[in-house]
Amino acid sequence: MNETIRSILNRRSIRSYKSSPVEKEKLEVIVKCGQFAPSANNRQPWHFSVINRAMLDKISSANRQVLANSEDENVRQRAKDPTFDSFRGAPAAIIVSGDKAARFAAADCANAVQNMAVAAYSLGLGSCYIASFKIALEREEGFHLLSELGIPQGYVPFYALAIGYSDEELGDRAPRREGTVTWLD
Repeated sequence: MNETIRSILNRRSIRSYKSSPVEKEKLEVIVKCGQFAPSANNRQPWHFSVINRAMLDKISSANRQVLANSEDENVRQRAKDPTFDSFRGAPAAIIVSGDKAARFAAADCANAVQNMAVAAYSLGLGSCYIASFKIALEREEGFHLLSELGIPQGYVPFYALAIGYSDEELGDRAPRREGTVTWLD
């Protein structure tokens, strides 16, 4: 089996990270892999914001405030959890935003994140594909963070990839669901 296939089949979502920073050179390679993802009509409707722990903390704090005001008691309890972190403790993340005017921007950005997740794994890093990080970024009280993240006007954050060195012991991989493939000969 070649290295690319091995990386795709062995990559797992990591939800616990060492505090060690990720080398800038590795982040640059990961972003480049995202930039080379396929996109509809080669529009490349994405923008990448590579962020450090301080900005991750700002976003998590804003999300905590939004969750604390939820009508749902379970959600409010999550916000009170002292370990709450939208990025699972990762030292870095890449937020991928898409052009609102591009019809397939969400799918194109998803392709970019998947490329980056496999690239991170191949570089010895753990990652977690996240969509729930944007709670506050979609509300007026969090709009100021969009400019701090360097997200251009007309773009909306879709996904994030938390990245760092894994601090997690992984058990057996969950089996793949049966009945998800139909072959037409």
